[in-house]
Amino acid sequence: MSKRILYLGLDPAHYHSEGSVTHWPIIQIVPRPLTDISIQQALVAFEQYTHIIVTAKSTVAILRDYLPRLGIPLQTWMAKKTLAVGQATAKHLIASGIIPIKTAKEETAEGMIQELKQLSLEQAHCFWPHSSKARSVIEDFFVANMIRYTVCILYEPRPHVPGNLPSLDHYDEIVFTSPSTVDAFLEIFGQFPSQACLTSIGPITAQHLEMRLLNTQNKF
Repeated sequence: MSKRILYLGLDPAHYHSEGSVTHWPIIQIVPRPLTDISIQQALVAFEQYTHIIVTAKSTVAILRDYLPRLGIPLQTWMAKKTLAVGQATAKHLIASGIIPIKTAKEETAEGMIQELKQLSLEQAHCFWPHSSKARSVIEDFFVANMIRYTVCILYEPRPHVPGNLPSLDHYDEIVFTSPSTVDAFLEIFGQFPSQACLTSIGPITAQHLEMRLLNTQNKF
């Protein structure tokens, strides 16, 4: 019998494993409204930015929606130097006509910083739109190196229950794709199943899953 896998991320297309995959996206991406004054201020200044730091696929779709609504054509973005956090994000950019100058090999903020270190940023103005759950690693890098930057909280990842709750006893493996999926899982189910293999995508998700596992075990 093939392994039964419950995939909790938004896009299972890039997950390759032997077994039967059930896609049950446990978070949803909720863009902050364009009426939010902090978003308006950040995007109205878009023409001033030299480098656009894209650390999630969701950023691409939201900016493609918001920029034209503020009278900023997509061609303005195309003319800038864009960096992508990984291959999946790079593919979304390329599909929009935006060719990244750098794609982080390690799909983390630390991986992005390694790419930024290879660039001359003395005259740069970097723009980093991101999730409300994003770590401050990239912003800390800008501050430490006195690089001009603007950040913008563009969206919120929120727990999402797409239909009926699955019976966790039916699955051999559960795949977490971000710290947000780990937190949402606990919020919805209350605890981790003991019989299933818990798989995390990326080192940051792995660290967060381990921390939540320890915290959960310490409660009993």
